[in-house]
Amino acid sequence: MPAVPVAAALLIAAGAVAIVDWWAVAGSHRLVELWAKPLTMALLVGVAATAGNSDGGVRSWLVAGAVLGLAGDIALLGHGEAAFMVGLGAFAFGHLAYAIAAVLVGFDSTWALFGVAFMTGMIGFRFATRTVPGARRRGGSAGAVVGYACVITAMVVTAWGTTAVLAGIGAMAFAASDWVLGHERFVGPLPGGRMSVIVPYHVGQAMLIVGLSTA
Repeated sequence: MPAVPVAAALLIAAGAVAIVDWWAVAGSHRLVELWAKPLTMALLVGVAATAGNSDGGVRSWLVAGAVLGLAGDIALLGHGEAAFMVGLGAFAFGHLAYAIAAVLVGFDSTWALFGVAFMTGMIGFRFATRTVPGARRRGGSAGAVVGYACVITAMVVTAWGTTAVLAGIGAMAFAASDWVLGHERFVGPLPGGRMSVIVPYHVGQAMLIVGLSTA
């Protein structure tokens, strides 16, 4: 079977499993979430490995980013500060991997300004004034949260710098998911709860992977 149909089939399967995971999250079906969440990302690893005509370097970094996303998902299925910090580290390195893939695709500083504007707004709205102080009160993890925001910013800016709109929008959705996750953990709940984390996360990952692999 040619590579493109394989990637398309994996993407459709990832979408189907993601919907199951959203249902599990909305209804608090923990046992379903335990397999649906990592399986969605595992299928997207397959998409990263087979989609588009990107060169070996770009593809390798995309696969690395997706694998690190899978590792982060598994970590965040656990409970407690240690599980959260492991997940944070995995996602941070995943963002860096996507940023490297984006730079290898190409970089247009004018297009990158879309990412700069988005991240300036997102960091300025509650993150700097609420989430970071909240993380500091939770035991000194504010430095890790700020560092994480820096790598998210690099990922969003470089994704837009490729001029691939799909990748740029996907990166923004991914970043928005992380913004909500940080707010929920360190400040307080938001409307939509965990659904406002998981839906943009899956959609963003898929758009980012497909967008960068076909740019």
